[in-house]
Amino acid sequence: MMIALRFIASLAILIGCLWAARLITATFALSLPAPLLGLLLLFGLLQGGLLRSEYLLPSCNPILKYMALFFIPAGVGLINYLAIFSQYAWLLISVLILVPTLGLLLAGKLASQGRFYD
Repeated sequence: MMIALRFIASLAILIGCLWAARLITATFALSLPAPLLGLLLLFGLLQGGLLRSEYLLPSCNPILKYMALFFIPAGVGLINYLAIFSQYAWLLISVLILVPTLGLLLAGKLASQGRFYD
């Protein structure tokens, strides 16, 4: 019984943050997605010490355990665009490999030119 109450309370906190974010975005007509604002609210509550992370564990653990299931619809949706992906495969692969590689090389080069002291 106590476990069920903790689960319901932690889920109510998560849903409350999302509900507050939806209310804020609707009231102020923000273009920011409500789930993102809800996460920022939750982060602010956690960082501000108003909410302890132990209170969220009963509902967050099952969500994290089955998070892979949330990616199935996105993966299935990608199958609809396989023709486009195969048409631009080299462009996608080159962008996915070249851009991070160039970013890392540039950051490494800039960092090596700086003078850092421990």
